[in-house]
Amino acid sequence: MGAPIAVVGVRKYSDNDKNPAPGVARFPAPLGDQGIQRFVEPPSVLLQNDCFAHYRRSIYSLLCATVQIRCTIVASRHSNMPFLKTLDGQDEEGIRYRNAPVRQFSLPGGGCLTWQPEALRFFWKTRPRVVIALGSPYSATAWGLAVLGRILRIPVLFWGHGLLEPEKGPKWWVRRLFYRLAWGHLLYGEAAKSLLMEKGFSPQRLYVVYNSLNFDEQMAVTATLTPEGRAATRARFGIPTDARVVIFTGRLEPIKRLDLLIDALALLRARGRGVYAILVGEGSQRAALEGAVRDRGLEQAVRFVGAVYDEASLGRLYDAGDLAVVPSGAGLSVIHALTYGVPVLIHDRGREHFPEVEAVQSGVTGFLYRYGSTSDLANKIDQALFPAPARHEFAGACRAVVRERYNPHRQLETILRAIGSALDSYDPDRRR
Repeated sequence: MGAPIAVVGVRKYSDNDKNPAPGVARFPAPLGDQGIQRFVEPPSVLLQNDCFAHYRRSIYSLLCATVQIRCTIVASRHSNMPFLKTLDGQDEEGIRYRNAPVRQFSLPGGGCLTWQPEALRFFWKTRPRVVIALGSPYSATAWGLAVLGRILRIPVLFWGHGLLEPEKGPKWWVRRLFYRLAWGHLLYGEAAKSLLMEKGFSPQRLYVVYNSLNFDEQMAVTATLTPEGRAATRARFGIPTDARVVIFTGRLEPIKRLDLLIDALALLRARGRGVYAILVGEGSQRAALEGAVRDRGLEQAVRFVGAVYDEASLGRLYDAGDLAVVPSGAGLSVIHALTYGVPVLIHDRGREHFPEVEAVQSGVTGFLYRYGSTSDLANKIDQALFPAPARHEFAGACRAVVRERYNPHRQLETILRAIGSALDSYDPDRRR
């Protein structure tokens, strides 16, 4: 295993910047918690995850660039999840990185336990001041880091979902034991915080960091989008400039229920509504979905684009759409759409989505359809697109919620505050 790479500084924006890059939102340089700043040397932080997901590049860059901590990302270069793109940390400028390959062990009754011995070795060798570990009880690595943290008086923060819904019985007993090992939690949403508080966890140790993508790059792409470019993207797919277009980006998997979207498009076409769909992504359901499109005679209305990771290309695709639709299992793709000012349509059972759906407010940043109802999905698409697309009215609110919560700059501020509080609480004398 190679040594962590050197860190190259990352540009930070403050409210005093007179000429920020086009499309880049202004953010104050994060101050974090005063507890961090009382150290003579920046406290070392080990951040463990099972893989180096491409969408975390921005927050990892900021964590490694800030002078307030010395953060090292310990993760695998390869994902154990199909269709999740990962980054080679050695090629990522500005990120201090250590490769920690994942071993998987099948559990009775389904599921897998993951194990990263390199993460434990790195912990033992470096003895960081703080650990941020994957907040999943299926990570044996996180269990090990949390137990060692207790023994060595090193605070551990779990970064994860917390709870998506109320739990009880043996599943909750195991999860509660795991969660109690950590000093505190970095959570993706407000609902998770509320659920853990109901279970007796202290709100002072629950930090909502939300989630983010490569926000600054997306803002730069936004600044390049034009009406002419939008028309050109539509023309590339044979879609008229004045047509109504829905877009989906994500994995083509059963959890997404894209069959409902195809059925809804058939209903809309039967009503004489000329709605087109652009489906971006790959997955196990692609062949079945293409068959469903042929069976319903929608070949001219649905475009399968395949996987796209280039942000400029994704920005142009979103800009060509009027409405993002995620029939089920909505997550980070919600934030992606809102960043480009595109409202999102999801079903109304929030606990069957992922935490990012908290950004969807009906009538403000998107729409809700009745769970499992193809007809109501079609009706809500109709409502969002006719007589004029709601995107024009909703775009400002869509971008605002991302700017205020779902971006790496805001995440960095919250993470630094949590680290400072953990250090103060765990060992207030370990200063200077």
